[in-house]
Amino acid sequence: MDVHSYPSAALPYELHGTGPRPPVCLGTDGFHTPPGLLARAEAEFARFGGTGLNSPFPGTYVPLKHYGKDARVSALMIEIRRDLYMTEPGGPAGPGLGMLASALAALVDELTDE
Repeated sequence: MDVHSYPSAALPYELHGTGPRPPVCLGTDGFHTPPGLLARAEAEFARFGGTGLNSPFPGTYVPLKHYGKDARVSALMIEIRRDLYMTEPGGPAGPGLGMLASALAALVDELTDE
């Protein structure tokens, strides 16, 4: 898993800036994102207003030596819209920060308990 954030309004460099900007974007890969991992992430982040897939940022990061070759390597990118946890563009953290951190920790704990 890799975690990033993105602004509520598209920035000029974004390749897919006109697409949906859900509260939490889950970037997936057809080979490296197992359905169970995706379902767990969708369930964990549903309480933040829902999730979207691959918009505005698609895909995942997978080391090239494993990409498309080793199904044991799972990958999911989690992009969190910044207005959920801070005042944009770079203001202080808000009350959503603790809740999002707890959701991320719960997801990691769930996956490491397997």
